Amino acid sequence: MEFFADWVALKVFSQGYIVWLGQCLVILSTAAIGSYLARRAIGRLSLGVNSQTSPYFSAVAKAARLPASLSVWLMALGWILNLSGSTTQLPILQAIPLIQRIALILLLGWFLISFTNTCYRNLQCNQFKNSSLNANSAEVIYKLVQLLIVISFGLMLLQSAGISISGILAFGGIGGLAVGLAAKDMMANLFGGLVLYLDRPFHVGEKIRIINTQIEGWVEEIGWRQTRIRNYDRQPIYVPNALFGNSAVINPSRISNRRIRQMIGLRYQDIASVPAITKSITEYIRNHREIDQVRPVEVRLIEYGASSLDLQIYCFAACTDYEDLLRIQEDILLNAGKIIHSHGADIAFPTRTLDFQWPPNNNP
Repeated sequence: MEFFADWVALKVFSQGYIVWLGQCLVILSTAAIGSYLARRAIGRLSLGVNSQTSPYFSAVAKAARLPASLSVWLMALGWILNLSGSTTQLPILQAIPLIQRIALILLLGWFLISFTNTCYRNLQCNQFKNSSLNANSAEVIYKLVQLLIVISFGLMLLQSAGISISGILAFGGIGGLAVGLAAKDMMANLFGGLVLYLDRPFHVGEKIRIINTQIEGWVEEIGWRQTRIRNYDRQPIYVPNALFGNSAVINPSRISNRRIRQMIGLRYQDIASVPAITKSITEYIRNHREIDQVRPVEVRLIEYGASSLDLQIYCFAACTDYEDLLRIQEDILLNAGKIIHSHGADIAFPTRTLDFQWPPNNNP
């Protein structure tokens, strides 16, 4: 009788095992088909989206392909483990919900990190043509988003594992306050660098000048803590970013026009020719194709100098480059000299007149 009972039990177990195995095969087959269809659909979507015209949609398609496939297998594995739990009482099977939550969090974090990486690479390849961001802003946003993703999903993993994060957050707040007080200047520089990335008062390669300082030159690097500027003597100047938050910055690289302001001295004996000379020079400048005619054009006698009649030429060149300014200014000065000579006048030079009395007064 005992043998017969054992045989019946073995038969029942084998039948249940066969049913369980058949269900597992169905689940695995369904998961394989679903994973293939998901990869296929996302792959076709990524091929139909151009990374140059739609960098963000292209990044979604590329980043979601592998996590979507793995999520299908994850659901299938969880289903199989649930079936196993109904037939067996293994303690490890009680951790199935926790494992599923952790795996889903990891897959979602993987997708978001891959998405941000792909977006940043697409923008770099397109040289930020179809975006309102530039290289500096995109870099800082990319780093901040990556940091936020890692911190957020790290806290989610701890919460899912049953670890209370309230104590960690409280300790982080106290620690952050202590670190902030101890490293106040460093934090000011870090926030100053963040403001520079977001406000973009200047870019790498532009020339700037900080008012009330002797700092002037070309920006070579904008870092998190300091900015490197190369001055006229080709010496590097390392400026803490906190200084930009408390100082005004002049950026000549973004001017709309270059100003021309020159003085020309005429001889005192040419005073009768001054109105005709100023009129001729004004007409010449107004007909100059490289002078901005919207801005003021003035040629006036402004001062009786020590040895000359001082004329001022005031106008704006239609350029932003300094070399173009020098070329236009040279052309105006040379032609102004020709106009002066054409009116029978000449440019003055320093002179001194001495008065003598002759014969001398010899009265005692």
